[in-house]
Amino acid sequence: MYTISIINGGASEIIHESDPESIRRLRSGKWADEVNCVPSFDFSMFACHPSCSSLHDRKTIVSVFNNKTNDVDFEGPLIMSEDEVTRNGKAYRSCICEGYLGYLCDSIQPYHHYESNTVTEFLTGLLDYHNSVTPVEKHIYLGSCDFSGDNTNSKTTAYRNTLEEIKVNLIQRLGGEVRIRKADGRLVLDFLKQYGKKCNTVIELAKNIQSLNVSTDSSSIITRLVPLGAQLNDETAERLTIAEVNSGCVYIDDTAAIEKYGVIMGTQIFDDITLPENLIQRGRESLENNNRVRKAYAAQVLDLSLIDSNTDSIKVGNTYRFRHSVIGLDEDLRLMKVSVDIFKPYQPDVEIGDKAESITDIATRTARLIEYELPEQKIDILASAKATATALINAGINGYVVVNTNEILIMDTLDKETATHVWRFNENGWGYSKTGYNGTYTTAATLDGGFVADFITAGVLRGLEIVNGNNTFHVDTDGNVTAASINITGGSINIETNSGSVDVIQLKYSDQNSSQRMIISPAAVTLENNNNGSTNRTIMNGSGITMTGAINTNSSVYAGGTIHGSTVSSSGNINADGNVYGSQLLYQKNGGYYNVQTMIDRLWDEVFGGGS
Repeated sequence: MYTISIINGGASEIIHESDPESIRRLRSGKWADEVNCVPSFDFSMFACHPSCSSLHDRKTIVSVFNNKTNDVDFEGPLIMSEDEVTRNGKAYRSCICEGYLGYLCDSIQPYHHYESNTVTEFLTGLLDYHNSVTPVEKHIYLGSCDFSGDNTNSKTTAYRNTLEEIKVNLIQRLGGEVRIRKADGRLVLDFLKQYGKKCNTVIELAKNIQSLNVSTDSSSIITRLVPLGAQLNDETAERLTIAEVNSGCVYIDDTAAIEKYGVIMGTQIFDDITLPENLIQRGRESLENNNRVRKAYAAQVLDLSLIDSNTDSIKVGNTYRFRHSVIGLDEDLRLMKVSVDIFKPYQPDVEIGDKAESITDIATRTARLIEYELPEQKIDILASAKATATALINAGINGYVVVNTNEILIMDTLDKETATHVWRFNENGWGYSKTGYNGTYTTAATLDGGFVADFITAGVLRGLEIVNGNNTFHVDTDGNVTAASINITGGSINIETNSGSVDVIQLKYSDQNSSQRMIISPAAVTLENNNNGSTNRTIMNGSGITMTGAINTNSSVYAGGTIHGSTVSSSGNINADGNVYGSQLLYQKNGGYYNVQTMIDRLWDEVFGGGS
């Protein structure tokens, strides 16, 4: 669905395409767009990707093109990358990109007081200065602005970046939304009261809502506000207050909020106000506009526009009808944030964060369930597959069914010669082709018992035998598993048997002249070494270590039981609580070996004269 490209100095290069067989595929990717925030795109690629060396921080532009809608869902510079090698040896690069709106963070506005300027004039002044201190590729020009009327209140910039100045001087005071788009090859900034459109698509339970979370936030509430104006002098931190025009009192109250939440005191600074009558007016406006309990919705939905052209696509800024009978939700809500996985575009995560209720409205309501998730649609692979399949089947209302004497066809056109998507049912089986009537049929079930599919998702998969194409993985009918390798990370292997003598693990190596084998059972660990027909065996079990070959060590030999061996050789001591068995016992001295038994016999003869 997505074609993702990078641009370096005007040269474009594809780093991801829809064909799953292509070598130009990303390991992962997710883009996000949010009202009044800088868009983002995070992705990773394996180190063997042919374009890995073409990524340059702050220089490379990344573009995410939607092949379904022919829109660019994201575009902006690569700002950070990181190379990583995992413990299993896989190497890849992780990258973070931000949208063009982030360019406004690259310039700092000087201290300047704008008196009696309209919104358009103020924005033009900000952008003119931004363009004067940034390179041409970061230049941004004013596009659409629908603010008119009395918006001439003074505004002061004070060494904040350009985007922050827009938020502080405009968005926080007047509302409005900012976005960047391309027009005639250059970047333009729109400042609108609200962008997006009202859509007819309904997002509702049991259709295209998978999970829903509703939360309320009262942490920003101030019930008693102390508005502060400009600093009175440079030597102290004292500021203008409203005491002069408010009967000597420096604060104003929200009586309805105090009744519900009590006294919660806070301050707000208005650096550009020098008159107390203007300060108290701005304080009252701020208390009224911002003193609200915020209700935020987060949902995981299905974007059915991918399979139904009559359904609106899921886009940030658009308004949709949300219905959820369990929590009593049935109202128009606007999407404030959309996050999309490039490999699962049908399942975006959305947030509806601009739904606010006044405190007096909240007081009259009964608390509702704030979190609900469909128990039969848990967010996992199987549930997602079921939901996607259901959506696909329910949306299949535009095809054509053709019944012939020998087969049934379901197609996207009435004529099989022009059809692209074809379901074909006949005596030999059924199958689906996306390349026309004559195939290839990539999904099929045939009369010989064969089943062909690119993906199978199932709760339980039963079968007598499982084998891959080159026999590097095979489960036979007796349950034996043959595999080229097994890698387990962060897990464990648990084996249970009905007998302690069962050989549960065997490790074996052999060539023409020798072989080695290790056998592990619950009762013992056996090591065998066969060299030119001579076999040495070591058995380790609860009673000790038994060897048919030699015991050789550069240290000491210790045993709580008996030591058996054709030869026991140690540079240190040989200690055993039981007996030490061997055909002979040698003692090393001055580079030579002496038979201990012979030495004891000679000593005995010398002491006792051969007697007993």
